[in-house]
Amino acid sequence: MHPPRGLTRRTWLLRSAALALGAGASQLCATEAQWPAERAAGVFRCHADFSLDHFEPLIAELGELENDLARDLDLAAPREEIHLFLFERKATYEAYLKQYFPKVPARKALFIKARGPGMVFAYRSGELEIDVRHEATHALLHTSIQSLPLWLDEGLAEYYEVARDQRLAGCPYVSGVRWNVRLGYVPELQKLEKLRDISEMGKDEYRDAWAWVHFLLHSSATTHRILRSYLAQHAAGKDPGELSAWLRRDMAEPETQFSLYFRRWNVVQK
Repeated sequence: MHPPRGLTRRTWLLRSAALALGAGASQLCATEAQWPAERAAGVFRCHADFSLDHFEPLIAELGELENDLARDLDLAAPREEIHLFLFERKATYEAYLKQYFPKVPARKALFIKARGPGMVFAYRSGELEIDVRHEATHALLHTSIQSLPLWLDEGLAEYYEVARDQRLAGCPYVSGVRWNVRLGYVPELQKLEKLRDISEMGKDEYRDAWAWVHFLLHSSATTHRILRSYLAQHAAGKDPGELSAWLRRDMAEPETQFSLYFRRWNVVQK
């Protein structure tokens, strides 16, 4: 579908998006003419200003991601749709965000949830697939959990942002974490728990958050159970306190166990 005569493609898209946001994101799907390309995968409704023919595998992954989070984290099925808006050009993406979300910090991709369904925005960069999986993870988490500690929210998104077959051993963080552990460095979970704003998270904090999530998911049945129980408390609207306290209560010396897990990496992965 082409823009109405007299409107540039960018202006048409921005106006369409503004109308959709004003009335609720779900109404964007009600009129097929709003976006040149649209797809559905699980709870995701994808809208793009370019052809999605080459991105069918990524869209299919979103449905798998929904199932993976439910299985790994014991999350309830999402109660609402999630809208994914993809722009071909960075300039179009930035102009849209600047006009309709002027207080949102500039980022390559964003998850936004105010009133109504969650929305993910990204543009067609060389890391589009990683960006989409990362922000889609945030969106899925927040369909059932209103609030999460920042480090855990980002750590889970970092874990699930890589392709499904790379999550266990293919993440770029692996070598750095293992090297740090061999040098005696174990990231302080309690330090991560003090982070309150995304601006406080640099590359080291993202790496360390990923490492603790990976440890919790794969180290043992005990750590996996603790993570799932902790998330269940958040999903129920309760304040479970700090996860580090849960670990100290249910297992001996979590930092030592973390170190051993990554030192024994080659054995663990077999």
